[in-house]
Amino acid sequence: MKKTILCAAAAVAVAMMSAGFAAAQTAAAKPAATKAPADPAQVRAEIDKAIAALRKDVQAGKADVLGKTMQLDSAQAAAFWPLYKLYQAEAQTVYDERVAIIQDLADHFDSLDDAKAKALLDRQFVYEDKKLALMKKYKDEMLKVLPAKTVARFFQVESRLNKLVELTVASEIPLVY
Repeated sequence: MKKTILCAAAAVAVAMMSAGFAAAQTAAAKPAATKAPADPAQVRAEIDKAIAALRKDVQAGKADVLGKTMQLDSAQAAAFWPLYKLYQAEAQTVYDERVAIIQDLADHFDSLDDAKAKALLDRQFVYEDKKLALMKKYKDEMLKVLPAKTVARFFQVESRLNKLVELTVASEIPLVY
């Protein structure tokens, strides 16, 4: 049963994210298709709006999957969900850095030189370090109020969902040449 729920949740998450990215691409492409030279600030604002909508959808989907897979009793739920909301709020700030790296790559993709590529690589590794530090921080916080198996389940599900998001994002970013 658990396996079925996780498989269904993964399928829903992938479909939801794929639709979200398609909407983001469509929103970004519309100004260029309807006007000759698009205003870069307007295009960026529309992309930012699409990213915000996608994030909202992904967060709602993640919360739904977590609610179904965590199997929390009422005391555990009372301890878990406030911590999860704090975790998500801090994660949002860290994920903003990932979005900025991707936007920087997109802005310089055609003129990317070795120096800029190295700077982007360095930023990516700083982002990964911050993401890991955040996970460790909340692992410790959750272990104060939840059984270790419950915390392990959370990070297992969180990891799987994040990998689906990362795979979807990675599939949309062309390789650097």
